[in-house]
Amino acid sequence: MATRLEAGAIDGVRHWQAADGLHVDVRGLSCPQPLVAVLRLIDGGEVGDAFIAHLSQEPLLLYPELDERGWRHRVLSTVTEDARQDAETVLQIVRARP
Repeated sequence: MATRLEAGAIDGVRHWQAADGLHVDVRGLSCPQPLVAVLRLIDGGEVGDAFIAHLSQEPLLLYPELDERGWRHRVLSTVTEDARQDAETVLQIVRARP
C-alpha cells in the first residue's frame, strides 16, 4: 500500500495535495536531480498510482525510465521561458494498468 506524502518539501522537492491529485514540484533543481527525485518517489511507492509533476523543462530522459517502470505520462502544459514567467512543463504521470 502506497504512503501518501503530506504537503511540504523533502530534499528540495515541494509537494501538495490538490483536487486533481498529488503535485510534485522539482523545478529549480539542477540536472539530473528532477529525474532522480521523480524516480525515487515512484520506486519508493510514495505517490500511489498517479501524480502531477512540475518541471523546469521537458524531461526527455525521464520518459524511457517511466516506461521501464510501467508508468505512462501525458504533457498537460508547457510554458516557455519569457520575460513574464519561468519555463515549466507539467506532466500527469500514471501507473500503467497490466
